[in-house]
Amino acid sequence: MNQSETFRDWLFRYRYVYRSRSTDKSKQRFLKALIADIIPFRKDLQVIEYDHTKKNASRNLYVGDLTKAKRIICTYYDTPPQHFGDYHFFDRQEQGRKTNQFILTASAVMILLGLLGTWLYIHFASGRFPLLSWQTALFALGVGIYFLLLNRVSHGAGFEQNLTRNTSSILALLSLISQNSQTATAFAFLDEGSFGERGLEVLRDSARPNAKIYYLDSIGADAPIRAIGKQFNEGQLQQLAIEHSSEAMGSINYLFCAEKQQDQTYVLPRKQLKQKELNLRNMQKVLALFG
Repeated sequence: MNQSETFRDWLFRYRYVYRSRSTDKSKQRFLKALIADIIPFRKDLQVIEYDHTKKNASRNLYVGDLTKAKRIICTYYDTPPQHFGDYHFFDRQEQGRKTNQFILTASAVMILLGLLGTWLYIHFASGRFPLLSWQTALFALGVGIYFLLLNRVSHGAGFEQNLTRNTSSILALLSLISQNSQTATAFAFLDEGSFGERGLEVLRDSARPNAKIYYLDSIGADAPIRAIGKQFNEGQLQQLAIEHSSEAMGSINYLFCAEKQQDQTYVLPRKQLKQKELNLRNMQKVLALFG
């Protein structure tokens, strides 16, 4: 896969500038940038809001007319929460358990550090500095940073390393959009994909009943690329050396990179979740499959 100047620009911005997509504000910043990048190729864009609360709302971005498209290629864009261990595909319960373990452990560590810092301040620094001094200002700044980090950790956020999951799939979708202007194919960037299938459910409610829906996940990982679903072209998959399983997964067709365990489950090891370079060969296979 040749990295054009445009692709390198996308890679830099969505890997670094817009990599955090967990809060309502950061998601809106991401969507504005994404729309600006898609406009040169497609003008038929639509943002759908759903599940409104007082402070935020979930949003899907659609490219094309879902009511007329025969094929819809989609992925999720929200940043996954931090968790222990590997990423387990199609096992929300196990993934939720590991996420909760991380949040509880990290929050406990942060609270202990806060108590230790408070004890040190009371015993060694309290009363030694005037109220209006640079030392007091520095302490207040440290307290502010501490509570900011505690808030992030308590929500499963951290220093995101989400190039694989799921920035790589976003980049794959952008590349497909830049090469495909056919109205028969629509694209969708879904919210809340890290936590469940709410964004996918909203998409299905808007799509035509017989539309073929293809869902991408962790496409740029250093792991075998796999397809699950009954609506893939078997000949294309064989030609591209993509392992295929036609087992029933509802009406959705999944394309993802993962290792297959002995118990027939699919996982993405921690090492691949933290990888710093895209597997461009896998991304090229996606472009060839849907191009």
